[in-house]
Amino acid sequence: MIGIGRRRAWLFSAPITALLALIAPRAEACGVSASGVSSCSLAEHDEAVRPHWAVGVSGLYTVTRLRFSGSSYADQVRYATLASLAYLPTPKLVLQVGAGVAFGGSLTLPDGKYEFSPGPTGVLGADYQIFDDGRYFLVLTSGLSFAFARTHLGSERSVGYEAFDLRVGAELGVELGRVFRPYALGRAFGGPVFWRYQGDAVDGTDTHHYQFGVGASVRLAKAFNLFAEGVPLGERAVSLGVGLAL
Repeated sequence: MIGIGRRRAWLFSAPITALLALIAPRAEACGVSASGVSSCSLAEHDEAVRPHWAVGVSGLYTVTRLRFSGSSYADQVRYATLASLAYLPTPKLVLQVGAGVAFGGSLTLPDGKYEFSPGPTGVLGADYQIFDDGRYFLVLTSGLSFAFARTHLGSERSVGYEAFDLRVGAELGVELGRVFRPYALGRAFGGPVFWRYQGDAVDGTDTHHYQFGVGASVRLAKAFNLFAEGVPLGERAVSLGVGLAL
């Protein structure tokens, strides 16, 4: 996995530090991570006291390979920060919306490295908890995302880049000591990328339409948790974040 430099580490730490300042000591309910995995069993609380809202901030770093029309291949690196708001209409269902900024990255092709400019990114998602017996849990996840940016090669004029993505998956894990929740994850996804390469309009997609990895959430307080994921297979990714139940 490609290392993250000081600038990228700052991009992750700054939003996490900001969210830490919002923690209220009077919170009485368990937290939910930005990925939708609860940091404690919601079955422990009745409808009157369980959290109905949650906020989160996360940082994401991805490495993947794209195939464009015309048989062109590109190695893509992206990194972004995302803020999310989740609504829990039932103890099992989580509806989420997120918005943020992709801070850059690159597309590497045979003729050089095309740098990304910062651009907006967003996601709509829904997670559903199949079961959680206090020890084992299974969560189905889904998300529809977009990212807009511009790319440039050296002093050449920049061109637009738009990417759309729909993914579904599952997370199976275990709760240890009512605090630590490690899980295995699998996801399938797909979506188009629209770009201009050497003056021609091209469309592309990932060469790997899957992810397999691991993650974990740690409940640091009744309403606050930290989570992390590492995905070494398929679209490679590292994500870190915090969640706060309201």
